[in-house]
Order: sequence, then C-alpha cells, then structure tokens
Amino acid sequence: MTPTTRLASHTPARWRLVTAAIAAIAAISGSFAVSGLTPAFVGEPASTFVVDTTPAVVVNTILETLGPLAQPASFLLALAIVTALLTATVLLALEIEVTAEIQYLAVPLTALSVWLLAAGTTGAALAAVAPALTATAVVGVVEYAAAHDPLSVRRDRTPDRAKRATLQAGFGTLSLAGIAYVAGRRRTPDSSVPYLEGESRPPLGERTLLREAESEAFDLPDAPGLVSEIGSFYTVDINTIDPIVEADDWRLSITGAVGDELTIDYDELRDRPTERFFSTLRCVGEGLNDREMDTAVWTGVPVSELLEDCDPDSAATVAVVHAVDGYWNTITRDELERSSLVYGMNGRVLPREHGHPVRLIVPGNWGEVNVKWVTEIELAREDRDGYWEERGWDGTGEVRTVAKLWSVDRHEDGRVTVGGHAYAGRRGVDAVEVSTDGDETWTDADLSADLSNESDLEAPDVWRQWRYTWEPPDESDVVVRAIDGEGRLQPEDESGSKPDGASGWVSRTIRTNP
Repeated sequence: MTPTTRLASHTPARWRLVTAAIAAIAAISGSFAVSGLTPAFVGEPASTFVVDTTPAVVVNTILETLGPLAQPASFLLALAIVTALLTATVLLALEIEVTAEIQYLAVPLTALSVWLLAAGTTGAALAAVAPALTATAVVGVVEYAAAHDPLSVRRDRTPDRAKRATLQAGFGTLSLAGIAYVAGRRRTPDSSVPYLEGESRPPLGERTLLREAESEAFDLPDAPGLVSEIGSFYTVDINTIDPIVEADDWRLSITGAVGDELTIDYDELRDRPTERFFSTLRCVGEGLNDREMDTAVWTGVPVSELLEDCDPDSAATVAVVHAVDGYWNTITRDELERSSLVYGMNGRVLPREHGHPVRLIVPGNWGEVNVKWVTEIELAREDRDGYWEERGWDGTGEVRTVAKLWSVDRHEDGRVTVGGHAYAGRRGVDAVEVSTDGDETWTDADLSADLSNESDLEAPDVWRQWRYTWEPPDESDVVVRAIDGEGRLQPEDESGSKPDGASGWVSRTIRTNP
C-alpha cells in the first residue's frame, strides 16, 4: 500500500487558522532577523499607524495609566496588528487552495502575498523577502508533512497528521523567533556611538566638563551622578521604532518669515562655532517622583548663529520646529534664540535614540520642546499648537520646580542617608529642605556644586544633587521640597502630569529595617 496524500488545507478551519498564525509569527521573526528595529522591519508601518490614528483621549489615558510602559505597550499593539494582518493574508492563501483543490497552491500564494504586504507597507522590497520566505517555509512544511506520513496509510488519520505537522511548525517557529531576536538585535543600531572627532575618548572641552561633574557628584545609591550615562538617559518620543537618519543625508532648513531661507548640511553645521554645556531634560508626562529626568553634556551650535544669516522678520514671534518623523512643536522666538542645535552627547556623536544626527536643546523647557531628528525651523507670525498641544497637553513652557527622592542608604550604625536630584530649569536650585516628621519641621539638605557655573550658556539649566543623613526611629515620613534660585518655594499642591507637568512635594515612608 502507498501512503495516502491529502491537501493539508482540507483540515478543519481552526488548524488552518493556527497554521496561518504560526506563519505570521515566522514572518515577523524573519523580518526582525534581517532588519532589526529599523524602518524596514515589517512592524514599523503598524507602529506608525498606531501613533497616527490613536485618538488623543486614548493616548492620554494610556500615558496616565501606564506611564513609562506606554511606549512598549504601543509597540506590542503594533505587533498584534501586523500579526493579524499577516495571519489573514496566509489564511486567505490556504482558503484559496481549498476552493481550487490544488495541492501546494498556498505555498506560492503565501510567498507572493506576504511579500506584497511587507514591501508595500515598508517600501523595502529586498528586506520584504525575509518575511515572505519564512512564512512560506511554514506553510510548505505543514503542507508536505501533513500530506506525506510514511508511518500511516489510514485516511482517517490525515487530520492528525496535519495537526502534528502544524504543532511541529509551531515549535520550529519558536526556535526561529529566538534566533531572530539575537540576529535582529545585531541589526538594530545601538548606543555604542563613536566619540566626537573620531578620538578614543571625549574631546578636551567635553572631557573637562565630564570630569568636573564626576568630581563634584555625591555617591547616591540607586541614583545617577550629575551627568547621566547615555544608556540610562530617558527617552520618550512618538515612535516605537526610531528613524535612521545618516549624517551625510541630513539637511536643516530655516524657512517661513525670513528674508533669506537657509539650508545647511551636517558638515556645515559642525564647521560653525561650537559650544558645550550641561543641560537637564525633564519629561512633562512623568510622575512626580518618576525617573524621566536626566542631564548630559551637549555639544552643538547656537541657533542664534544661524538666524543671523536668515534676516528673520521682526514680527515672527514663534518658531515651529519640525522633525523627520512627522513630529513638531512650537516655541517662542526668544526661546529659539537661546536654543542650540546639538550633535554631541557626553563627548560622543549624538545617538540614534536621542535624535541623531542633530536635535534641538531648549534650556529650561519641558522635554517635549527639545525636538529630535530636527529638519526644519519655520519662523511664523502667529502661534500654532504643537503635536502634544493638539492632544490636550501644554508642556511647551518652562519646567516646574521639583525635588526627587531617589536614594535611600542605610548605614551599619543605624543612620540613614536619603538623597536625589532637584531641578528648577533656568531659575536654578538654591536649596533643598527635608522633613523627617511628615512636614512638621524642616532642615536644609547638603547640595552638590552648581554646574551651571561651568556652562557656556548665558542661561544654563542644570539639576543639583541633594542628600540628608540622620538617625531615624523605626519609621519616618520623609518629605522633600526645593527652593529655586529666585527664592520661590516649590508648590505643595499636588497635580498630575497632564496638562503641564506634575507638581507637589515628594514624600516617602522610610523604615530603618524594611
């Protein structure tokens, strides 16, 4: 007797659906292995779709509920969408095979349809071959294994063969996903960017500032120093997959209400007079004691240097700053003139996730104003809403004063040291006060050096560390508050991050023996 053959697509519909889903996962894995987290990855268009189409009320609810997990959640949603699309595509190929009763017809149909979907959405025809091949391999293996089983000649066991073949393909796809993750991570550009000027360490100017920050920093467990490491510096933007912009391809245009429009490339920008400075960024959407606040040494060119070549209209009181990913924000003319176009971070070339090759730094303003991947500065005579303002936020102004309590260090002699960072934008931080009895009495904390004195900027904005040591009882209610450089006390009234940043005093119960 000879083995019975039968179309695998004649198995129950639920198993065809399972086969299609496994093929979709294989397609995503194959795409990631070849493209990594780049615009050629098959999940990128779905990510863009999620960002562009999610209603503002949903975006704000997710941000308020999930906080820093909102961006990963958005990425998972995008992957779910692309998985569903690919599953439907492969399932359609299987159903066509059922209707036509042509064995293996689903194999070329899967290859063609998945390639068309991937190439059409990403625009990367060559990279789209990877998801097409991996999805096709799953369908082909299931078809062949289900139709040719040398261990059985009984027709009534054909569905079992198909089921077994589908499960085997599923296990194989899991292995492929693991390998694809390793390969894809290698394909994804990382933060290991070179030092400026091609040296083996930061240039002298940046190195001097970094050493100054290191020497003046307090040693606070579970808290950064006075300068944050690039890898731990917070990142928030509208993308789940960051754009890739090569320095050689980058151009910046200054347009709008100007006498002479200006376009400048990367090399021309770097030939301009350079400044290096400390500056702190704080996300408007962070919780009161969250960690979306960091400081770096930035290297760049004052925007005012470029404006001198454009003859701006005196009536142009605002600037709309555009980015390559479609993001934009609006700032005042005064804020623009004290801003910088930076291409370096902590002595290194600006990393991709921080806006490579060039981003805007606006001292003292909320993080959303510091546009990454900047490509155009448009001077305008009338104010306009920015990207987040259209979604109900108002974080374009100066940051709120805040003292963070990030570090608790218990000593062997029973004393406890608490500490953290305080920030008040360009106003600076004059003092941090600590209460260990639930805001009944207050004591001045120790403050780190004011690094703004080392900056090239006329109006720098830099955080300061604070620390306070005492011998507590078994439990203490610790409250901290900052006083800015203009003598104003950080407001006590608590508010959420929306629409213009969280406010209030940070408090925490400290136990001697937790």
